[in-house]
Amino acid sequence: MPSKGITVYSYISVEGYVVEFTVPKNAVRNTATDNFTSKDLQVDSSNIQGFSHYTGRFEWKAFDSDGNIVGSKYNDINSLTGNLEGGSMTSTAEFAPIVTDAVIITFGFYDAGHGEAGLTDHDQCYVTICSTSNKAWMGAVAPPGSSQAQHPFSRFVLAAPHDNGMNSMQQADAVLSSVNSDMVAELRKLVPGLHHFPHIPDEALVHMLPNIVYGVSITQKKQVPVMLALGARYFEFRPAELLPAFQKVSKLPNKFYFQHACIPGLAFDEFLDSQVQFLDANPTEIVTVHIRYDNIVKECKKPTEEEIHQALNSACATAQNAKLTWGHRECFSKPIDTLRSTGQRLIVVIMAEKYDSWTAAAYATLKADPILARFESMNTAGQESTDITVLQCQATSQSIKEVLLYSVVSAHAASSCLTSTKGMLDMQTLPWIKANALDRLQAEKTIVLMNDFIDGATTDTSIELSRRRLGVESLSEISSADGQDAASRDTQGQESLVRPFQEASVEDKDEKATPIEDSAPMPGRFE
Repeated sequence: MPSKGITVYSYISVEGYVVEFTVPKNAVRNTATDNFTSKDLQVDSSNIQGFSHYTGRFEWKAFDSDGNIVGSKYNDINSLTGNLEGGSMTSTAEFAPIVTDAVIITFGFYDAGHGEAGLTDHDQCYVTICSTSNKAWMGAVAPPGSSQAQHPFSRFVLAAPHDNGMNSMQQADAVLSSVNSDMVAELRKLVPGLHHFPHIPDEALVHMLPNIVYGVSITQKKQVPVMLALGARYFEFRPAELLPAFQKVSKLPNKFYFQHACIPGLAFDEFLDSQVQFLDANPTEIVTVHIRYDNIVKECKKPTEEEIHQALNSACATAQNAKLTWGHRECFSKPIDTLRSTGQRLIVVIMAEKYDSWTAAAYATLKADPILARFESMNTAGQESTDITVLQCQATSQSIKEVLLYSVVSAHAASSCLTSTKGMLDMQTLPWIKANALDRLQAEKTIVLMNDFIDGATTDTSIELSRRRLGVESLSEISSADGQDAASRDTQGQESLVRPFQEASVEDKDEKATPIEDSAPMPGRFE
């Protein structure tokens, strides 16, 4: 009988929580013991009631330790065609995290085809659940006044959202909605991959552009305050003005935006405002921003160093609760407590050298093996000449011509090749990092874990490795009263930042336990 397969993944780090995945007449329940594993389900027509009825519901539900449902989503899947017939996970825009008082739930769904271009023929769904206490994790692992806080900042392992500014289609839609067929010839030269489609008429390509951008450029789905609440502390940002052709037709103000080639994402001033608001509300936390210009087309004007400094000064000046300033790369070698006491809790570097796992050849993949091979090739000696070591967990499968061609031709909002590999890659890359990274990378340098669709599994991994680098086996070992007071202040401040995301997406306030949605090298090694 016709059926459509679904591969499911979950990660849970909060005691007592469970994720249940269901299809007609079958279900699996995952606990924390199922982290970094996968299971398969089938929407099978033989289990769907009614003659010639082929559409069945796939659904996941998250339960707290008392058995209350704290989050759920579904899709209706046609077992004959494999197509989505409707649901609440039919586009990346619907993958907003669910935030409750206790947890942050992230999830994603990939609508698979029939195995074209080496892509999976199974739909993919992942769910992660982590604690809201992640918002103040630096204060927990290195409380003010503790011995841990006397170590240099470089001991921290930082989670990073890959291309964090591509977290919404708002700006892209604003410019793409004004594009006409006369502009397509220029865009074919500038937008990565479009040169592969000379056979698609300009008029047709104009209408396909939003879904194409969705599929190959939108690498995040959370607003910056939620990324920070999850525990992300390292952000690469590529600022530049709008493409001149977009300036002529768009109503967007011409200021600095995150640029994916020439596709605009989050505005730079809004990004900095979010960082400052978070740091102002969370006095133990420290964020690193890395300004880069990789792959920005030359037609997009980049900011001068003076313009960057002005933007940073203006943003930091809005802090209300305590002095907040930004510092350069020398902050990596300063004690954590020194950065807190001086207010230098925003570290900014520009085009700094990185020891990075990413290469174009290795990451143009649908499998984890070449990425793991890159991890295996990295060592302490390679870290010595740079301040930052980056382990990238996400693939750039859109670099594979056949994958890009299929993704564009079949483009719709839940068929992004980026989501097709998310669960499968994390299931292999994050356990490798937990088991091996600190043994292989022992220089006194900041380590960054970068990932698409930043989630609790990635941030929890960075927190665990930070504890180990700071010599803390568990948070219960730390009893600093200053640290406890700071964590309390962090919690109170962060509530005001996350609350708007909670209140904006309450699905049903009458239900019990309703979820609320949403560069000289530094010498030495640590002992």
